[in-house]
Amino acid sequence: MNTPLILQVNRLHKNYGATPVLRGINLDVRAGELISVIGPSGSGKSTLLRCCNRMEEASGGEILVEGHDISHARGKTLNQLRLRLGMVFQSFNLYPHLTVKGNVTLALRKVKKFDATSADQLALAALECVGMAHKADARPSQLSGGQQQRVGIARAIALEPAMILFDEPTSALDPEMVDGVLEVMRELRASGMTMMVVTHEMSFAQAASDRVIFMDQGVIVEQGTPAQIFGAPTQPRTAAFISRSAQRAGALS
Repeated sequence: MNTPLILQVNRLHKNYGATPVLRGINLDVRAGELISVIGPSGSGKSTLLRCCNRMEEASGGEILVEGHDISHARGKTLNQLRLRLGMVFQSFNLYPHLTVKGNVTLALRKVKKFDATSADQLALAALECVGMAHKADARPSQLSGGQQQRVGIARAIALEPAMILFDEPTSALDPEMVDGVLEVMRELRASGMTMMVVTHEMSFAQAASDRVIFMDQGVIVEQGTPAQIFGAPTQPRTAAFISRSAQRAGALS
């Protein structure tokens, strides 16, 4: 039996005025996959993620979440489908006036309507998963950037989504904080979480992904296993990007 499809993107288009940003994206994501989306800035990677959970309205095409059409859903149906797609942002988006636990329980109480005791239990379990349970009563201002991002991941997994979308989750972090967040993501992958990650961390994409997608100018230029994309790309644009990324990594090492 085939692994269930979590996300299906069919002929997705997104325009900003007269400017096309996504030009006919087709993409399937199956349960348990970790897909890394790479490509130059401005290629449409983050827009693709935001269209998947309707943070951005697509200009055309269809998006299915576990077989249900989110692209035309409204009201309660839309909210229920959004809950199936967790989101982790490059900026942490934590509420500064709430504790760590309060940030994680907020959606559990307000959206999923859990009582305080149940929400606290789920929040603490999620914080434990990312190594942040000991900071449950701290405020975001008392945390490092890496710790704040781990709280953002806990907030996403506490809602028990079918899939988590990561929008460059390490790009706002100091270099020494990146590894801790990537390790949490590796552990999520090992637990079976379905993930789509927009990332500039090429070593993570190469080592942790089941599939790598290279985007440029609003289209998927090439996709395949990490070995194929990083070792034997078939498209000149992919090869040029991989070569530039390797040169930058070498210059920084």
